[in-house]
Amino acid sequence: MLLDQNFNFSSAQAITATAASTNTMDLLQGLGLATSGGTYTVPPNYIIGNATYFGEDLGIGRGLGEPVFVVTTGSGTPAVATGLQIAVQGAVDNGGGTIAGLTFVPYIETRSIPLASIAASSRIATIRYPKREVAQALPRFINLNYIVSGSNFTGLTVTADLTLGPDDAVGTLGQYPSNY
Repeated sequence: MLLDQNFNFSSAQAITATAASTNTMDLLQGLGLATSGGTYTVPPNYIIGNATYFGEDLGIGRGLGEPVFVVTTGSGTPAVATGLQIAVQGAVDNGGGTIAGLTFVPYIETRSIPLASIAASSRIATIRYPKREVAQALPRFINLNYIVSGSNFTGLTVTADLTLGPDDAVGTLGQYPSNY
C-alpha cells in the first residue's frame, strides 16, 4: 500500500472521547488537507476559467484502484471504553470560512468495533470511499469522525489514510528480486 501525506487524516491521533480526524480534506483546493479547526478560503461564485480554484471528485477511482480509507491503531493497548465507530463525513461549503463552523453529515460508518477487537498495532477498519446519494449535495470537505461508546478510551491512537491503490502487498509480492 502506497501512502501519500496529502491523504493522511489522522497521524497517531490520541482518541479518548468522540472526535473528528485531525485533518479535513478540501476537495476544491486540491487534495491537500486542512487542520480540522483551521480556516479555508471562500471561493468566488463562479470558478470556471479561474486557475486558482478547481473542483475535484475522486469518483470510484477507476484506473488506479478504488479509494479506500485505512484506519490502524498505534502500539498502545486501548482500555476502558466499550467500542469505537468510525464515520466518513462530508460537508458542503457554507461560506463561513472556518472548518469548525461546517455541518458534517455521515456518508458511511463502520459498525461499533468492540474493545476486545481493537488490538495494538493492527488495522481496525477499511472503508471504501462512499458514493453520493441521489439529490445529495456534493461535499467540499471530507473528514473522519471517531465515535466512542461507553466511557472514554485510554491508550488508543489511530492513524487514518486514504489510499487510491490496492491496500495490501499482494500485487507486489514476488515482483522484485531477493537480497535488495
